[in-house]
Amino acid sequence: MKTILVDDEYIILKQLENYLKSYEEIDLKEVFTSPSKALKYAKDHEIDFAVLDVEMPGIGGIHLGKELRKLYPDMILIYVTGYWDYLKEAIFDVKADYYIVKPYNEADIKDMVQRAVLLSGRLKRKVRFETFGRFNVFIDGELIHFSNAKAKELLALCIDHEGGYVSMEEAIDKLWSDRPFDEKTKNLYRKAVSYCKRLFIHYGCDNILQNRRGYCFVKKQKVNCDLFDQEDRQTNTFEGNYMEDYEWAREKEAMLTMKYLYNE
Repeated sequence: MKTILVDDEYIILKQLENYLKSYEEIDLKEVFTSPSKALKYAKDHEIDFAVLDVEMPGIGGIHLGKELRKLYPDMILIYVTGYWDYLKEAIFDVKADYYIVKPYNEADIKDMVQRAVLLSGRLKRKVRFETFGRFNVFIDGELIHFSNAKAKELLALCIDHEGGYVSMEEAIDKLWSDRPFDEKTKNLYRKAVSYCKRLFIHYGCDNILQNRRGYCFVKKQKVNCDLFDQEDRQTNTFEGNYMEDYEWAREKEAMLTMKYLYNE
């Protein structure tokens, strides 16, 4: 489970971090003493599990929990507190899954992790995009077949934009460059968008691809991707090939190559 910890007391935060490092179920991504920085991180990085202190300066743990719930309704949310007065609000208003009380011990942490593992079954199916080499889409580890090649390429273009908007004009220019920019070609774009959305709904992963009048985009925080991992410096698996089936991807491939060589 992709996990973040948020507590403004640094010593307690490090203690909790050290406890959780021994659990293989916990994929500890970041720890924060600032709730606002934790929220900023969550907007760009998928989270499965958050452990929050209740009483913190700034937006506070209760408000942070509400905002995280908006981003990830199915995430596991557990509070750590020394203030009993806040527990009712945390449990009922924020719909927290559990709480532990300071000072806690190793047995409390073990119980917390066991509860989180039991709750993890409600997490939505995992979508992963692979861009290094050929572009592929996996859902829960299963390689997804596209009968509409242009729909797959449009999805690849959205991933290339890393959550940014892809306009209809750009998509047509790159995917249907041999066709005039007329209503028939616009309908090909619309059919490709519709195909992708139906495919994700079929696999229980709706809202991955969003579209508005004249553009579409991928919700970056809802998916995993080797490109995003590399950009966030979590991992570096790029070896020189990027979306090799698509000519429009050569520009970013060159950029990735330069970064790779520089970091080496």
